[in-house]
This record gives sequence, C-alpha cells and structure tokens, in this order.
Amino acid sequence: MTSTLMIIAGETSGDKHAALLAESLQKAADVRLYGVGGDRMKEAGVALMHHVREMSVMGFSEVLFRIPFLRRVSRELIESIDARKPDGVILVDYPGFNLRFAALARARGLKVIYFISPQVWAWGKGRIEKIRRTVDLMLTVFKFEEEMYKEEGIDAHWVGHPLVDEITHPDSSSFSEFKKKYGIAEGSKILALLPGSRLQEIRRILPGMLRTAELLAGGLPHETIKIVTVIGCAPGIGSKIYDELTAGSRAYPLLCPDVESLLISSDAGIIASGTATLEAALYGLPIAVVYKTGWLNYLIGRSLVKLKSISLVNIVAGKEIVKEFVQGNFKPGEVAEAVREMLVAGGVAEKMRNEYKEVRRILGEKGATDRAAKLILNSI
Repeated sequence: MTSTLMIIAGETSGDKHAALLAESLQKAADVRLYGVGGDRMKEAGVALMHHVREMSVMGFSEVLFRIPFLRRVSRELIESIDARKPDGVILVDYPGFNLRFAALARARGLKVIYFISPQVWAWGKGRIEKIRRTVDLMLTVFKFEEEMYKEEGIDAHWVGHPLVDEITHPDSSSFSEFKKKYGIAEGSKILALLPGSRLQEIRRILPGMLRTAELLAGGLPHETIKIVTVIGCAPGIGSKIYDELTAGSRAYPLLCPDVESLLISSDAGIIASGTATLEAALYGLPIAVVYKTGWLNYLIGRSLVKLKSISLVNIVAGKEIVKEFVQGNFKPGEVAEAVREMLVAGGVAEKMRNEYKEVRRILGEKGATDRAAKLILNSI
C-alpha cells in the first residue's frame, strides 16, 4: 500500500538533510512525498509546492514583512492536506514556520513528525508546551535533546546527525584536483569563506570576511605562504551577487559552488555560524566562526538566546574549540590574527583537529536517516 507524506524544509541545510530522509523513506517503503524544499529534495523525488529560496527569511524585522506570503504558503499546504489526505507531515527544522504549521496540521487530524528539533535549548523552553500539544514524534540529532524532551513527556528518539552520512572521505588526489580546477598553485594555502546561505547574511557578513582576507594576505610572510581566498557560494544565490560584493577587493577571491570540495581542500576557514561549522569540523578544517546581523535583530535575539556560544561546534562539545566573533566583536584584524595562527602555528590547527574528534563522536553513528525513516513509517 502506498503512503503519502508531506515534508517541509524551509532552508538550504534542511533541504540537504530532508533529501537524505526522503531517500531512506523511499528505500524502506512505497512512499509518495510532496511539500516544501530545495533542489536536493526535488532530486530525491519530492514533489515541491514551494522552493526554499522563497521561504528563506532571517531576523525579526524581515519576518514581519514576509508574514502575508508565509500565511499564503500555509493555506496552500492546508488545502493540499484536505485534498490529498496524506498519512502524516514531516517538519524539518525551520521552527518559526513549522511549529505554527504543526498546530494547523494536528487540527486536521494529521500525524505530526518533527525531524531535527527546534533548538529550544538555545531559546529557552517556552516552546516545549507547544511541541507537547502539536508533535506526535520528535526525532533529534543530538542525544541531549532526546533526554530533554523525554523529561517533558514528549515521545522523542535520538537518531544521530545526518551530516555524518553526508560527509565524504576523499583520497589525497582530491586536493591536487581542486587546485588544478581553480588554477591554484601547489604550495598555496586556501582560505575558505562561507558567509551563509541567505542573501541578507551574505550581504552583511562577506565584506568583513573579505577585509579579513586582505589583512591576512598582507600580514603573512610571502616567501613561504601564499593565500588564495575562495568563497563557498550558496545554492540559489547568483554569481552576480558575489561579483557585486567582491568588486575591488584586494583579496581577489575565487568563487566555488562546490562547498564540500572547498571544505575538503582548504587549509583554514572563516565561516558564518550555522550547520556549515559542523561540516567543517567533520572535515577537520580549522576555522573561525563569525556572525553579524542588524542591531535590532541582534538585541532581540541576545535577549532571547540562553547560550554563550553561537557555534554548533562549541555547543555540541560543551566548550570552546573554535573562536567566535559576533556582531561588534566581528573585527577583521582580530579574526585575521586567529586565522593566521591556524596557518603558521601548526599546533593551533592540530589541537583544533584533535578536539573535533569528540564532536564527531557526539554526533553518533552513520544511518541517521535510515533510523528516522523506520521510526516514521512505524508511527503512521
């Protein structure tokens, strides 16, 4: 018998994880999937009603402007529930939209499954009661999340992190191939810049990253170290945007749409806070983590967020492994000094790589989406 499931992922990282889950579901059973996602989900066989590029918003002020559109998307999804009568809805991260939609879906009698929990441990437990009322099954990527939800009487299961399955293990030739592809001379050091996946993030964060790269290029011994700056481009963001932001930069950055290969091949990175920091840790890439948003958004967020760290690497490890430079502390000179230490003082980079091993252990074994698929199919 064929089952039908709606699946909603509103951001690039969620699209990647949801695509793996879609593949696991279809491998385990005869399942039709439709909903909201990105190119990866579409390739995995999910029929899209809306694309993540339409859904991506950041900051409290922008959400206000986007409310009419998001409400229209929500109405369309509810209409599809009434028409198609799916067996359940799988919500992937994206809590601002998904937690509201969970209540609407539950009111229609739909089974609600949440994959990749909202980060209530960062925002405080105010959302716990809403989750208890609207979510039937919570699938977590961190062990401590499972324990927290169970203490609150919510049916939760730790499945591990899908990033563990997404990470590849290239051979030594991959580094030379990357340099050859981008015309990078052997012996050069590659500095990866990942300014985020949303246009607003990129516009705010990339200029500071480029200034940092310029300071590094001017402050290292050129006889022994030549730095090549490469920007990891986000899906759905055209090269015209990057060209506009990099025009006139003395870092002379290259553009690379293959972020995975960039993380594998780089010697150090400056990465905007997000899932990419965990990816870098799994690849063993020494990084500095940065973030910057509008001051109003920052002040509101700072009053709500209960954690001292913003980097998932530090949060998962429970200690500082990577240095963080946030808002007013995102000073190119200080970031440049932190990265310089990774490039010229071998002990700093090696220490970071050794500490990453504990992060890898905490993320669990391979097969996260296969375990999640089994739990989902058993629940519907």
